[in-house]
Amino acid sequence: MQQVLFIELGMGADLHGQDPTKAAIRAVHDAIGRNYLPGMRALVEQDPSRMKVNVRVGVPTEPEAVDREAVRAVLPYGEVTVEVDCGGLLTPGRTADQDAILVAVVAIEVGT
Repeated sequence: MQQVLFIELGMGADLHGQDPTKAAIRAVHDAIGRNYLPGMRALVEQDPSRMKVNVRVGVPTEPEAVDREAVRAVLPYGEVTVEVDCGGLLTPGRTADQDAILVAVVAIEVGT
């Protein structure tokens, strides 16, 4: 990515299954759900596939278990890369040893 034009943050949780992919997908939806970039088409010369998108995901357990293709599929346009690292939060749910809540965080960079 030559120039980062926009960064959005998001958070997503899996409340019962501790599925890092599900939480990551929810975090991406959270990040992109409130945004509209009308000038982006002009910057990529009317070809949205030329837009560069980098998704940085933080999950508290098993970053290697995140399905990068499933996360990538959430984004409708652009050349998308997905990086996964340790981060996020694992917190007790109903009881300390059952139904832990897995929280993923994302930072999405959009540019050219």
